[in-house]
Amino acid sequence: MTANPNASSQRLAALLVNYNSGQYAERCAASLADEWAALGRAREDLELVIVDNASPEDQEQYLVRIEEAGHKVVRSPENLGYAGGMNLGLEQTSGGPTDLVAILNPDLYFLPGSLEPLVQYITENKDCGAVDPRAFIDPDCALNLPRNLLPTLVDHTWMALAQVNLMACRAYSRLRLKKAMPWWSANGPMDADMLSGCCLFLRREVVEEMGQLMDPRYPLYYEDTDLFRTLKSLGYRLVHQGASRVLHHWSRSTGLVGSGDSEAMRRYVVSQKQYYTKFYGRLGAAWIAFVNGALAKCPDSWHNRAMFPMEDLGDFFEPVEVQLPRSCRYLVEMGMAPNFLLSGGLFGEGDRWVCSPATWQWFFQAKYYMRVLDRDTGDVLGAWTFTKSAPGRNEPMQAVEMESWTAPPA
Repeated sequence: MTANPNASSQRLAALLVNYNSGQYAERCAASLADEWAALGRAREDLELVIVDNASPEDQEQYLVRIEEAGHKVVRSPENLGYAGGMNLGLEQTSGGPTDLVAILNPDLYFLPGSLEPLVQYITENKDCGAVDPRAFIDPDCALNLPRNLLPTLVDHTWMALAQVNLMACRAYSRLRLKKAMPWWSANGPMDADMLSGCCLFLRREVVEEMGQLMDPRYPLYYEDTDLFRTLKSLGYRLVHQGASRVLHHWSRSTGLVGSGDSEAMRRYVVSQKQYYTKFYGRLGAAWIAFVNGALAKCPDSWHNRAMFPMEDLGDFFEPVEVQLPRSCRYLVEMGMAPNFLLSGGLFGEGDRWVCSPATWQWFFQAKYYMRVLDRDTGDVLGAWTFTKSAPGRNEPMQAVEMESWTAPPA
């Protein structure tokens, strides 16, 4: 890419909110600093601020090392929520209108070459309000993380119905897959109405126009969706930049699945009500509450049923592999529920799929569901379930592991 002629004067304020994820935040900060230097940017033009959101687990060893690396750490005495933490972090930074602001999850890792496409695109395209990269769970860039759809009254209702009705499930799954395919295969910019909140780049002038970075009334979740709707209402485009690839260590900062009475789930419910009230009024929020209540009353046997028969492959300690009925270009869709309403995707070619060790190590120790589709015909070639019996990796990517890394084919 051609370097931006104004690069020497442009600053980046990168914001992370930490909650029991200090080891990941430390590596995220280091990988971003490395990429900033690789662009030839001055160290003093990178302001990296980490807000520790009153983590209940001791984070000092990580926070001290982050400070020793030259970054700023703010230790909040209370959990301000993700949005509140981001806003507090932004208050510690400065810059001009064309400088950049990055919203980052602590469990990100910037792969070599990942920063330039984001910085260049958001700098050169003034009609773009925010840009995000392609996110993978593994350094092989094999398994794309799911594409999120913009929450609306219709979408929420349809998704709830899809959890208890097989016909609705199949229809909604087809819709999600249709929208996910270009997202997973993008090697350049594509417009979207919803980005991933794990890694966002904005210009400071856009943040100032909004009046705030994130609405602090969201204690956790939906704050990024609110941000996207605000940007769209101001006439800005949202862009998914497929030329940038980052690692997102898949729920290491929030946990795999919150239990029904967990603090994260409590905050989710509060945020959901706030979101639908703000954008759809009290009647909209009441409808969502009705849908959620009706869904909760459905018998357990109705929930998350498989869309079609699946072969149980049993437990796997080593990487899973499946034989396909024919050789073709295929898509492996992977999820943690048999309805595939939220799933990641990876591409392959041939008559069998073998999960690479680099991908396998980032899977949690849990039960998974997968189906393989012919990319040319759309035929479902098979569906399987398996359990990973080996523990999932719980340490962030290290720089030494990336020393011989080369970008996979586009």
